[in-house]
Amino acid sequence: MGNSIDIARSPEDVFAYMTDPRLLDTWQDAEHVEQLTSGAVGVGTRFREVHRVMGRRRVEITEVVTFDPGRRFEIRVVEGPPVDGRWDFEPIVRGTRLTFTRPTFRVARPLRPVLALVTALVFGRFHRRLKSALEIGASRVRPDAAQVPLDLVASDDPGAAI
Repeated sequence: MGNSIDIARSPEDVFAYMTDPRLLDTWQDAEHVEQLTSGAVGVGTRFREVHRVMGRRRVEITEVVTFDPGRRFEIRVVEGPPVDGRWDFEPIVRGTRLTFTRPTFRVARPLRPVLALVTALVFGRFHRRLKSALEIGASRVRPDAAQVPLDLVASDDPGAAI
């Protein structure tokens, strides 16, 4: 089970925004992200992420498994919820079709349908926030948007960035 959303920005723009750890809080429930490995983000990069879920703080360690700019991004949760994810970026006429392709659940089989439903709902909301951040402009999504690279903030014309 997965979900797709169309975003009026190029696959490269969507990928760059989505994989920038400094911007994770603009589209997910992250309170803090710390890169644990040195160098540019790529395969093998690990992060410590602090999320707030249903009023509780949750810490997880994630590792980048696939880093193919503008095409595919895949992570594995090393410590934390046993859910891994893969996103595919497909060019379309008006931008990108982002598909959360294959959430993988490392739990007992009877729990997988429930986790699949919850994950689809949560990431559906996250992807709508990502779309808004890229199409409407991050300054309208996050108050401290001065930290957002100017080349990643969308103009008021979603087609202008394509």
